[in-house]
Amino acid sequence: MRKSLLIFLLVFSSPAFAQENSRNSLQFDISAFLDVYYGYDFVDQMGVENRLPFLYNHTNQNRMGINLALVTLGVKTDYLRANLGIQQGTYARDNYANEPELFQWIHQANVGVALDKNRKFWIDAGVLPSHIGFENAVSTENLTLSRSIIAENSPYFETGVQLSWQKDERWYFAFLYLNGWQRIRAIPGRNRPSFGTQATYTPNENIKLNWSTFIGTDQPLEAETMLYFTNFYGDFKLGEGWRLIAGLDGGRRTLAFDFDRNWWGMSAILQRQFSEKIASALRFEYYNDPFQAIATSLIDQGIQTSGISLNGDWKLGKIATFRLEGRWLTGPVLGIDSGNSDNYFLLGSFAFQLN
Repeated sequence: MRKSLLIFLLVFSSPAFAQENSRNSLQFDISAFLDVYYGYDFVDQMGVENRLPFLYNHTNQNRMGINLALVTLGVKTDYLRANLGIQQGTYARDNYANEPELFQWIHQANVGVALDKNRKFWIDAGVLPSHIGFENAVSTENLTLSRSIIAENSPYFETGVQLSWQKDERWYFAFLYLNGWQRIRAIPGRNRPSFGTQATYTPNENIKLNWSTFIGTDQPLEAETMLYFTNFYGDFKLGEGWRLIAGLDGGRRTLAFDFDRNWWGMSAILQRQFSEKIASALRFEYYNDPFQAIATSLIDQGIQTSGISLNGDWKLGKIATFRLEGRWLTGPVLGIDSGNSDNYFLLGSFAFQLN
């Protein structure tokens, strides 16, 4: 961990650059990101080192950590693009727990080729960012510091082939052939492919509507289980510094020798940008997975919870951001003990970003 952090800091201390060769339109881009955090839980979780089992970001409990240390290299020409992201941190540890140690370094690794002269059709292959949801691993790109429960329990990354079509400024479509639900390594043993779709409608600069789906599995063929999942969200810029994002997830796991298990959740985030350097966001969320169809629980009662959070953001200079968030989640079941449950915690982060 120390060696990986040293390598990251050496790269981070060098200036970001972009180099373009006018002869062949070859362009290189390097970006770096570091998110250092401390989370304090007011509810004792009986000696458990990490926070709630269905959360996968900023999971250290009552101690400092690095959620994500990331360096990304991008290469582009007129008809070719490639991205390689190298990472470490508790985000990689928790989200890539089922991957070999070497794969836990891979944030993304993909290459794409344009299929037409107007560059509207692209085919990309490799480890790709997820086509699902409005939150990602880079915390400063999200309206809130912590991730919504719907984001934590849907893919952040996926591996396969994506065919995309930017029809015009308003419409974007994608079809994906994947090797499973948030996986790099293929599912061991016999398995079947998974598929995803995405449709985005952006009628103007203030409105974005997105619908994404997933059909596939996260287990070998012998398990005889399938996942059917849909996600819809809207992103609205309301004027005078106000922005609203609301998302809805729904899923179903079919089982050959047991009853089918459904889950669903929602998140609504309202942000106020007071100035270029100061912003705040209020979030309400609800998540219901009573039979552990997808979310991890430490008990047999699944997860049924709602919550609110409030965060403040302060930009410090050109590359640093300090964020502080208070969050409250309440039962009837939080997945850590039986009966009514409440969880209160504070989360603070210093993030540094070079583009």
